[in-house]
Amino acid sequence: MCLRSSVSFPDTRTPTMRLASCYNKRKSKTQTRLRVLNLTRRRRIMRAEKKMEMRNMKLFLENQSIILENEALKKKALLLHQENNALFSQLHQ
Repeated sequence: MCLRSSVSFPDTRTPTMRLASCYNKRKSKTQTRLRVLNLTRRRRIMRAEKKMEMRNMKLFLENQSIILENEALKKKALLLHQENNALFSQLHQ
């Protein structure tokens, strides 16, 4: 049973370990920054999609009201055409 070993373990403060530690810190900061950028991009896209959906809904409703108004105007035009034909036929008699 050995209390002290002749093999020494590497110190955690060696230059190689410090560089790896700095790299990992830099990497984690970069990853965090990228995550934040991705989140902001995703939020911006979601906002744009919601905005587009609202525009689409407004245009759809406007289109529906125009279609209804068009049908009403067609009915009026048909009635006026029939009245015009009736008056024309009375004029020729």
